Amino acid sequence: MSDLSAYTLRFLEYLVLMFLFGVPLLGWYGSRRSALVDALAGWPLMGMLWVTAAIGVVLTGADVVFKTATIIGMSIADVDRASLGWYLLETPAGRAAMVRGALLVALVFVFGWHRRRSQPGSVFPLAATLAGGALATLAWNGHAAAGEGLWGVLRLVAGVVHLLAAGGWIAAVLMFLVMLLRREETSGNARLRSTHDLLHAFSALGMVFVGALVVSGIAHYGDLTGWSLSALVQSTYGKLLLFKLALFGGMLGLGALHNWTRVPRLGRALTRGDPAQEVRALRQSVAAEAALATLILIIVSVLGTLSPH
Repeated sequence: MSDLSAYTLRFLEYLVLMFLFGVPLLGWYGSRRSALVDALAGWPLMGMLWVTAAIGVVLTGADVVFKTATIIGMSIADVDRASLGWYLLETPAGRAAMVRGALLVALVFVFGWHRRRSQPGSVFPLAATLAGGALATLAWNGHAAAGEGLWGVLRLVAGVVHLLAAGGWIAAVLMFLVMLLRREETSGNARLRSTHDLLHAFSALGMVFVGALVVSGIAHYGDLTGWSLSALVQSTYGKLLLFKLALFGGMLGLGALHNWTRVPRLGRALTRGDPAQEVRALRQSVAAEAALATLILIIVSVLGTLSPH
């Protein structure tokens, strides 16, 4: 398996599982205010999530086959039942993959069952829980599960928290971008008001995500690099980590811009009845934030394969 294929598979797993976790979580949070239901009126949301969960199952299976071949040192065509059984039953990453696959299969059935229901919001708590568990298992695919003793447990916990917080934030950014790209959202109708209300309400949850990312990131990456500043500038891992932190700072800046400037301006424009210009400005900055989030996921996909020392 080439390095590019390994990075691509890791990136797709991160993206799919974060979307599966973050969208129901946002729905769970937004359904209390009816904002998400109104903003997504007419969307085949359960169908989208159902397809995404099925893709997640396929990616998990591919990950198991590729990792088995890589660890044993054989070609993918030579992977057999015995080698797969060894990887799944005898390695922590394999056991985590089995849990991930089971949770994703459960999600496929849950979304399929609720796909045609008139009130899909009722499934959000269960879906967020199942998808959160599946996303957390990706911690065993990287350095988070490589520690020992108490510090090893703390590193693993920090890695899981980091994954969940990142998933919630990135999925929300992608959802908001898709909402703002809808052509009818430029007309100043009630659905655009619901999108504005959801953006405004997300600020509190977004602050929780940012706080969790900062604290867990310090604990996780600090432990990995031995709390050494020189490790950040003398290794490929450290340089990529610094680049990731710069991108994260850009996301923080754009998030602050949305919270304090763009969203309030959109609210005032909706009151005046001329929101088109503010929608375009907000759409552009959310698109920039989504681009930064995508770059961060690409970097994370590479970091998990590098030695931090």
